[in-house]
Amino acid sequence: MFVNIQLPNRICIAYTKKMKLVTTELKNKKALIAILIGTFTALFTFPENDWTFSIGIDYSLKWAFNWLFLNDLSLGEIIIFPHGPLAFLTYPTQENIVLAMSVLMIAKVLLAVNIIYLTEKEGWSYWLVAFLLTYVISMIAGMHQLILANVVLLYCNYFIYKRNGIKVFAFVITAFAFYIKSYLAILTGLICASFVFYSFVFCHRKLKTLLQDIGSIVGALLILWLIIFGNLSGFSRYVAGMFHLAQDNSSAASYYPQNNWLQLGIFLVASIALFFIINRTRRSFFFSFLVLLSFFAAWKHGLAREDFYHFRGFLVYVFIVFSIFVVFNRKHTFLNLIVGAVAVIMLFLNIRNTVNYNEKLYRWSWGQPTNFVEFVLHFSDLKEKSLEVTDENISSKKLPQAIHDSIKGATVDIYPWEYSIIPANDLELNWIPRPVIQSYASYTHWLDQQNFKHFGSPQAPEYIIWELDKISTDINGGSFNSIDNRYLLNDEPQTILQILKSYDHFYKDQQFLILKRRDVPIGSRSLTLEENTTTWGEWISVPKGDSGLLRVKMDFKKHWKQRLKSFFYKDEQFWIYLKLNSGLVHKYRIVPKNASDGIWIAPYFFKIDQAPEVKQIMFKCSNQEIISQNINLKWEQTQFGNNPGYVLNFFNKMGFQNDSMIFTSMNQLEVNVLDHWSSVSESNLTVDKYSGQKACVLRPNSFSTTFSYSLDQLPFGQWQIGIDCWVKSSDYDYSNQVILVLEINDEDGRVLWEGQAVDGQLLDGTRWNNISNFVSYVHDKANCMLKGYLWNSGDNEVIVDDLRFSICIP
Repeated sequence: MFVNIQLPNRICIAYTKKMKLVTTELKNKKALIAILIGTFTALFTFPENDWTFSIGIDYSLKWAFNWLFLNDLSLGEIIIFPHGPLAFLTYPTQENIVLAMSVLMIAKVLLAVNIIYLTEKEGWSYWLVAFLLTYVISMIAGMHQLILANVVLLYCNYFIYKRNGIKVFAFVITAFAFYIKSYLAILTGLICASFVFYSFVFCHRKLKTLLQDIGSIVGALLILWLIIFGNLSGFSRYVAGMFHLAQDNSSAASYYPQNNWLQLGIFLVASIALFFIINRTRRSFFFSFLVLLSFFAAWKHGLAREDFYHFRGFLVYVFIVFSIFVVFNRKHTFLNLIVGAVAVIMLFLNIRNTVNYNEKLYRWSWGQPTNFVEFVLHFSDLKEKSLEVTDENISSKKLPQAIHDSIKGATVDIYPWEYSIIPANDLELNWIPRPVIQSYASYTHWLDQQNFKHFGSPQAPEYIIWELDKISTDINGGSFNSIDNRYLLNDEPQTILQILKSYDHFYKDQQFLILKRRDVPIGSRSLTLEENTTTWGEWISVPKGDSGLLRVKMDFKKHWKQRLKSFFYKDEQFWIYLKLNSGLVHKYRIVPKNASDGIWIAPYFFKIDQAPEVKQIMFKCSNQEIISQNINLKWEQTQFGNNPGYVLNFFNKMGFQNDSMIFTSMNQLEVNVLDHWSSVSESNLTVDKYSGQKACVLRPNSFSTTFSYSLDQLPFGQWQIGIDCWVKSSDYDYSNQVILVLEINDEDGRVLWEGQAVDGQLLDGTRWNNISNFVSYVHDKANCMLKGYLWNSGDNEVIVDDLRFSICIP
C-alpha cells in the first residue's frame, strides 16, 4: 500500500530554489578550483625567457612568421608551408611574446578546467588527481600538445554533459589549430572528423545536425581566415597546400635510425589491448573512435622524421591520450594504468635510438616560478637583451655595404632558406615571400609548381639573395647541398628552371650570390637525348651532348609492398650516386616525386668554383626487395638563349675548376703490397667483392688496411681530405660501431680524429654501398702523418672493397 503525500506548492518551490542554489554553488566552486589549479600551473611552468633567434633553417622560420604577423600578414596569404600564419605563437620573438605567453597560459588554464570537469566528481582526492595531471602535462607539453589535449578533453566532456557550447568551442580550437601548423591541423582535423562521424552514426543520426556540425567547422575556418587576411582569396589554395604537404612527406623528410622493435612491438600491443581488449564500454568505444586516426597520424609523424624532437612530440601525445583515457573511462583503472605505463615506458626507451638524441635534452624542470617573476619585473631588460643577442647571432649575414646600398628598398627573396639575412641588414630589404618559402619543402610536383609560377609572375622579387655559405653540411664536402643529404638544385626542379630563365647573375662572393630579375625572361628549349631503363645498383653512363643543362627524369612504379610499408610506417630512402671523372663517388638523397621532374646532372656544381664532370650515375634504395625493379629514365638537355655556357656563367662568371684533386690512391685489395697502404692477411680476403677478384672481411674488433701519408709532401694551406670505400654487411645491427676514420698525428700525439659511422650511408646491408668521410683541414705544422682506415668495433663481420684516399683543393 502506497501513500501519496503531496507537499504544499510553496514548499516544493522553496526546495527547488534551494537545490538550484546548491548546484550553482557547487559549479562555481568547481570552476574556481579549476581556475586556481590552471593559474598556479601556468605560473609555475612558465617557460624560460629566451626570445632570441639566430641563423639556420628553424630560426629563419621563427623570424619570418613573427615578422609577418607584426608587419604585414597579407604578404603571407600566398604561403604554403608546414607552418601556418599563427605559427609564431609556438616560437615568439620579443615583439609578440606577450600575446604568445597569454595564449599559452590560457591553454593551461583551459586544460585544468577540462580535466576538473572530466573527473565529474567533487572532493579533494579528485582535485588532487586533476592538479597532478594538469601540472605534468603542462610541464612536458608545448603549445601543440596543449591544443591537442584540450581538443580531446572538450569532446570527452561533450560526451559527458551533452552541451552544444562545449562542442562548438572544440570546433573553434580546431580551426585555430589549422592555422598554426599542418601537423596540428591534421591531428585536430582527424579528431574532429571522427567526433562528427561518431555522433552522426552512433548518436543522433540526423542529417540536419550533421550539416550544422560541418557548417560550424567550415564557418570557423573561414571566419578565422577573414580575421587574419581580410579576404577569402587564398583559402582554397591553403587547404590544397595542406593536402600536398602531406603527400610524399614520408619519403622527403624521413630519418632511418635503427629502432628497437621489441620495445615498439610491446608499445603497439599494449595500446591495442588498452583500447580494444581490456575496455569494451560505451565510453571506451567512443574514446577509441575519437583518437584512433589522430593516434595513427601522430605515429606516422613521429616515426617518419624520427629525430629526437618529433619522436618526443609523439611520446608526449601518447602520454596525454592514455592519461585522459584512464580518467574518462572510469573502469579497470588500475589495469589501465599499468598497461598504459608499460606502453609509455617502451616508447620512452626507444627514444634513445632517435636521431640527435641527447640525454640533456630530456631534462624537464618541475617548476620555475622565477621565470614568470622575471617576465613581469624585468620585461624591458629582457627585450633589450634579446635584441642585443639576436643582433650578434645574425651579424655574419650582413651584405657588403656597396651591395646593400644598391639593392636597398628593392623587393627581394632569400634562397634557399636563410631569412635572417633580412633583419641582419636592418630590415632595409623589401621581402616578398614565395609560396613555399624554403626550398626543401617543395617535395611534390604541385608544390614546386607554385614557386615556378611565382618567379615567372609580375609579383616576383627584383632580386634573389642566394646564400652560398649555408649552415647545413654536405655529406660529400661540397656547398650546393640542401637538408638531409639532398642536392640543392634537385629540391624544386621546375622552380630552378624558372629562376634560370627569369634572373641573371648580379654579384657573387664566398657567402652570397645575388640574382637580378630580367626585364624579359631568356628563351629556353629542351631536347630529349635518350630514354632507357635501368635498375637499382647499376651504373649508367651519362650521355654526351652539347653544353647546357643536362637532367635525367627518373620514374618507377610503386610496388604494393612499398605502398603498404609507406602507409603504416614510412617509405624507403632513395639516393643517386654520381661517379666523377676523377673516380670519386658523390651521393645525394632524392625525393621520387621531384625526381620525375628532373635530377640535375651537368654541369654538376659541387662548390661555387668547382664543377667536376659526372661520368656515370647509379640509383640506390634502402630495401630493394619491396621496390619495383625497373627504373625509367629520360635524359633531357636544356639550352638557354644562344649561350652554351649560360648555366655556368649564371652561378659564377669567373669560371670553374673541373678537377680539384691533387692526389689519390686506391686499394682494390688485388695486390698485397701497395704504396701508402698496410698489407692484408690472405685469411681475411674473400671472393665476395665489389670489383676485381677480392675484397676484405673485417672481423669484429679489427681494422682494415690503413692508408698512411706524410703531410710534409703538401705545402701549408687548407685542404679537403677524403676517404671512401664500398661496404656490405648483411648482419650489421646499425649500432654506429663501424666507423670510417681519418686521423692526423704529429710527434706529440693526435692532431685530428674524424670518424664517420657507416650507418647513415649503409642503405642496404645485403648490397654494396659507398661510404665516405671528408674533412677540411688547415695544414700548418711539420712532421704530421695522415692516416685513414675502416674500424669495426662491433660484433658483426663487414666486407670492404676499393678503399680510396684523396686530397683536393677546397
